[in-house]
Amino acid sequence: MKKIIIVLAVLFFGCIDSYSQSMSCQEVFDIVTSKYDRKESTTCFGSTMLVKVDYYTLDNNGFVVAYIKSNDYDFSGKPYIFCGISSMTWINFKVYGMNGWGEAFHKYIMDYKCNCK
Repeated sequence: MKKIIIVLAVLFFGCIDSYSQSMSCQEVFDIVTSKYDRKESTTCFGSTMLVKVDYYTLDNNGFVVAYIKSNDYDFSGKPYIFCGISSMTWINFKVYGMNGWGEAFHKYIMDYKCNCK
């Protein structure tokens, strides 16, 4: 079982553009959130858009899971995954997010949508 996971991870990260097209976003989410090397989180206090944002690294690749609100009374948010996030991009998001989480999200994270179905 462990060998299968390692093979899938190598295929996934070795050919992220072409292979991830055949993976569902849920599969990418499940792999990243269960097999990560490192995780860092930030709670987006005062944001009308974001509940929290988690940054994962897996095999030197950065991923963000953003929990986006559906309305003002949504306190858990729906998770969306973003791929190819560098540690510098993550740091910029956190630093500039304190002045406006939604604006920082659109500037630093939004363009990194995963190429999954």
